[in-house]
Amino acid sequence: ETALAYYEAAANGIMDTLESGPTKGKISPPLDEHRLAEIYMHGGASVSLQGHNKPDELEEALQYYRMLASRSHSPEPDLGAAFTVANFYYLGLRGVKQQLGLALKYYEICGDYNHWEGGGQAGLMHFWGIGMTPEQRDLRKAYKYFQQGTPGGYDGCTSRAKRRKKAQNKKDGSSEEVSLCDKHSINGMALMNLFGVEGLVERNVAKARSWWELCKDMGDADCQYNYGMLRLGWMVTELKYLNLRSTEKVAAKDAKEPKSEEIILDNVRTGEEINYMTYRKASTEGKADPYTGPSSSDYNAAIHEFSRAAAKGHLQAKHKLANLYSTGVEVPKKGGKISIVITQSCTNALKYYKSIADGGETISRRNRAAWKQYNAGDYESSLRNYLATAETGSETGQVNAAFLLEQGHCLGMTRDSCTRASVRLWRAAARQGNLEACLRVGDYYYYGRMKQAHDSKITPPVVVEDGSSKFLHEQEELDGKAFYFVPGPYRWARYILYPEELFQLFKKWSAKFIEADHHASENEAEDNSESHTCSVDEASGTCQAAEDDVDEEDGEEDHMAIAAQYYRKAAEEHKSARANFNLGFMHEWGLGLTQDFPLAKRHYDLAGEEASIASSIALWAMSVHQRMVKLTMVLNADNDAE
Repeated sequence: ETALAYYEAAANGIMDTLESGPTKGKISPPLDEHRLAEIYMHGGASVSLQGHNKPDELEEALQYYRMLASRSHSPEPDLGAAFTVANFYYLGLRGVKQQLGLALKYYEICGDYNHWEGGGQAGLMHFWGIGMTPEQRDLRKAYKYFQQGTPGGYDGCTSRAKRRKKAQNKKDGSSEEVSLCDKHSINGMALMNLFGVEGLVERNVAKARSWWELCKDMGDADCQYNYGMLRLGWMVTELKYLNLRSTEKVAAKDAKEPKSEEIILDNVRTGEEINYMTYRKASTEGKADPYTGPSSSDYNAAIHEFSRAAAKGHLQAKHKLANLYSTGVEVPKKGGKISIVITQSCTNALKYYKSIADGGETISRRNRAAWKQYNAGDYESSLRNYLATAETGSETGQVNAAFLLEQGHCLGMTRDSCTRASVRLWRAAARQGNLEACLRVGDYYYYGRMKQAHDSKITPPVVVEDGSSKFLHEQEELDGKAFYFVPGPYRWARYILYPEELFQLFKKWSAKFIEADHHASENEAEDNSESHTCSVDEASGTCQAAEDDVDEEDGEEDHMAIAAQYYRKAAEEHKSARANFNLGFMHEWGLGLTQDFPLAKRHYDLAGEEASIASSIALWAMSVHQRMVKLTMVLNADNDAE
């Protein structure tokens, strides 16, 4: 609850800033989500990198797009290039600075040349006044773009949606491609009807709802959010009385608009209820009772749509969900009873508030600066910025700071402290569900790296002339080898790969033997020259043990069990093939888990969906291993019987 209060305050501040700023809360700040570990693994410029890991767009490429999208380009602008460069400026993609004025310029080029989607975006920017001064806002231009993207009006768009669905259901593949109306334009038409524009569109809440019902199933996050807000009473509380004729003729306001269209109010449904909100309690005189607030079905529908929009990153939907879960919702029923529609959930509220806080401009700017510093080779400055965002709970900051610490950029810390700091950050990211972090923490414990960091406390580093540590030098040399520690039955494999380590091992054993023999001789001489005395414990009448003789429990955790815990998290939450393979191996050999061949086979099979060759080899080896274990058990049973 304490964390919830802090994250709520941070999220409220961020939303206030965004909604009062130039984006009106409709556009998220550009986030830098580069994951250094993933980029390092795939080689930086690999085509296998996911979108958030792609390198920044080159200025030369943007200049080429702008040239193709220019109105002076012959014979006409390249609308694909115009829409692409508009999206770069609108969302701040691939390191491009977010510039809403330029985004509007290229969206308008798209709209002026009959590009539905680009025109729809330009229309929404005019409707909300984004990327322009109040004097430049033009609702008539916005309406023109919306009409262009919704040919045939509501009936035409509905017909297109039905024909598309019918064509997709055909199994013979003979169906023709049916293009749908633009979802941004549909959203704009709904907004026009909800607010009403004098001399252009009459205010009609029922028609606005019909547009959003069509749009929300097309996957537009803002449509889903607006529909949910409408169900909760957005702009409906102002309506006191409504004329409920079964059909209503709406005069055309533009030559391109159909001459008339019928709005069948009785057919607008809300769950099991026949009429919508204020229409719900219509009387025979044709008037409705005042709006009394959303019902249980309204809240359920709104939560469903908010969740869909939040999953696509819609900040306003996340904020609304967080507020609803933070307080819970109760709806009065007939007879004075109270119905709990939304149960209070601090966990869900915290999740959404934290997501908004992570998407704020402050964290975004720091992560962006850190990425640029990393590309410029200034790793320490990059690490400091990532550490700053990591301490606020940013998952991107945590995984990137952990990776830089793991790579040896330790800001003056010893190797032991650096390793522990890296694991602490990987663990923090793993608690947030990051797949790579779960695997990294599991690897740290599985391969014994945390045990070696623990041993470094017992044997302090030895400083040599160059100021570095002998232990640190040896540790880094071992870390460079893939099999410096191999748990399980194949520990001998390291000596095949690195035979020179046999000589080092022989030297260490010889040194330990000579040192032990030397200490034994000294202790024997001391025992012969001095008598051993002790102080008497008066209560028991026995000698007290010397401080050095007291056995202290090491208290070291079972590292294999901890590794299995993180591998299991990665396997269950992310279906990771690597995690399933490791769990199968650990179950096969009883490493930190109970030896269980059927369970090992299950994990190998799950891993085989992505790593079929490795899993096939592992399953074959396990079958041999299982026969050997059974044979050993039979032989032992015979020996016991004899």
